[in-house]
Amino acid sequence: MRRTVLAVAATLVSAPAFAAIHDVSVGGAAGLAYSPSSLTISAGDTVRFTNAGGFHNVVSDDDAITEFRCAAGCDGEGGNGSPTSSLWVAEVTFPTAGTIGYHCEVHGSSGGLGMAGTIVVEAAALPIVEVAPGEVSGSAEAGGSASTGFELANTGGATLDWTLDTSSTGCSAPVDVPWIVLAPTSGSITPGATAASIDVTLDASSLTPGAYNANICVHSNDAVHDPLTLPVSFTVNTPDLIFENGFDG
Repeated sequence: MRRTVLAVAATLVSAPAFAAIHDVSVGGAAGLAYSPSSLTISAGDTVRFTNAGGFHNVVSDDDAITEFRCAAGCDGEGGNGSPTSSLWVAEVTFPTAGTIGYHCEVHGSSGGLGMAGTIVVEAAALPIVEVAPGEVSGSAEAGGSASTGFELANTGGATLDWTLDTSSTGCSAPVDVPWIVLAPTSGSITPGATAASIDVTLDASSLTPGAYNANICVHSNDAVHDPLTLPVSFTVNTPDLIFENGFDG
């Protein structure tokens, strides 16, 4: 018995931004064929099959990475994937990269025989966040400040949307660190664009001499690196004392 678990799961996968819908005509003027019979899409895209005439359905080949059996809806999704001559419309989302063959149970078979088609699913372009340097440090006298910074780049193939905040512990639960001031704190970087320069001010105006550690947290739509943590170390020194009339009162 054909499994339909993956076809159900496909409707539950969050599609990437700007996921597309591609149309495939079934039968009709094309005869015993799908039009187009070969289609290239991106992971997360949806293919909409429309029966233009004839007794047909659309079924994934054996052991396909995304399995489906559709006509008047899809098996496992409240529909009926058995062949029918009704002018049905069925949609299948393809979350995983790979090549999926499909066919009509009446007029074709698995492996590209007869009424059959192929969908090539390419990996979706994703943003990739990178920062340099990988840590921030500085020193200042108590009451003063230190200026430093880092660059935030996108080395991926899709727009990177990012925000910054701080944390005294881990970035999974950010907590404002008042002695770290960031500018800017949000933005977007398109693929191939110049890296964003982030200004960091380490403010010792309310700190006593000592060593301070915290984190800058980079949140973005790069799911692999969200959040990205930059350690911050700040040394606050005791101010030099200078007397107007010398050191001996």
